[in-house]
Amino acid sequence: MILSKAFSHSRTSEFYAQFFKPRFDAFQRTVQQTPLVIMLWGPRQRTRLWSNKRQQIRDNLRRMGHTVFFSEQLGVPLAAITKKGVEFLQSETADLIIVLQSSYDTVGAVQHFAEFRVVGSKMLLFIDAAAPDERLYRRALDDLTVCYNNVASFNFPDDVVQDNLTIKIVEKVNVMQLVKYCANKKEHGWRLGGDGVGVPRTAGGEVQPFRYNLLELYRDHRDEIDVLADSAAMFVLAYTNYTGTITVKALAHQVGLAETLLQSVLVPLLRSQMMIQRDDVLTVTGFGQRTLTSMGLVGMMAPPVQTQTPAFALPRVTFNVRSVGMAFAAVLLFFALMFYWSNTTQTQLPLEYTPTRPAATRTATPTPLPGIAPAPTIGR
Repeated sequence: MILSKAFSHSRTSEFYAQFFKPRFDAFQRTVQQTPLVIMLWGPRQRTRLWSNKRQQIRDNLRRMGHTVFFSEQLGVPLAAITKKGVEFLQSETADLIIVLQSSYDTVGAVQHFAEFRVVGSKMLLFIDAAAPDERLYRRALDDLTVCYNNVASFNFPDDVVQDNLTIKIVEKVNVMQLVKYCANKKEHGWRLGGDGVGVPRTAGGEVQPFRYNLLELYRDHRDEIDVLADSAAMFVLAYTNYTGTITVKALAHQVGLAETLLQSVLVPLLRSQMMIQRDDVLTVTGFGQRTLTSMGLVGMMAPPVQTQTPAFALPRVTFNVRSVGMAFAAVLLFFALMFYWSNTTQTQLPLEYTPTRPAATRTATPTPLPGIAPAPTIGR
């Protein structure tokens, strides 16, 4: 969904090409190193077309690193491919069971769908859209889709011939692979016991089925998994964290998405509480930042926003902090010396600077009182 050519901002293009894409690709390669044990079941019609397609799907999944086998390799009887056949499957032998069918009744009656028997057997259902009994299962299928997203339809024979069915299977398997990877990394956060879930293997190095039901784990953490599996959602999360805070309108403009399309990308981010939206402003939460950190998507700093100086503003004057400090210290020293000099007495001065002069005795001059005249002299 996110195309670098649609970016309208150079900063967005640089962030995507130099930071986000290489790190997100590295995260996906790490997830792809988590193998699954998968069983292929069906289809009921063993035509040449289906036989070739089953082998092609098996080979594609094996090239992805998974352990894949057919149901008949476990000795599942042909009677299992009937109503309620799910009861015959040995689901503990696989992480996932990929069911390829042209109708619904071969994987259980309606009540088994309603009781989520399919989930207990770890099934991903791929059923022909033209199946005649689709209407009977619609309610149960809707419930499965909402909780586990483990049902997909295909058009026979077009999707089989054009490999669209294979693409749909790989997409579903990739999500379950991500669930298993996160369960290994987040065993404490997901409360899985904390005793080292890991990927169990036999003495010969063969991968063993996971001890937790991946569909149940997906249901419990679907909001988080949906974000991690969506490159568009992860880019929006990482870019918002890169900018700090941003409005929906500005984000849509910079990443080259219409606001309506961006809102659909934001839904899982807001629902998983990795982001919050207040007054049209988007902010990444602490949980969102921890998620980005775990994926190596935190570290590139946004450049500071530069403000333009108005035309009428006075020219900026820059000061050298060191020069100003030295000048201020010199002024303080000058005033300190002046204060010291003005308060220093002669006795405190050194002898060579003390002037010598002869002592003088001052005599008091009588001052006549005003208004008193001297008495006249009378002759004798």
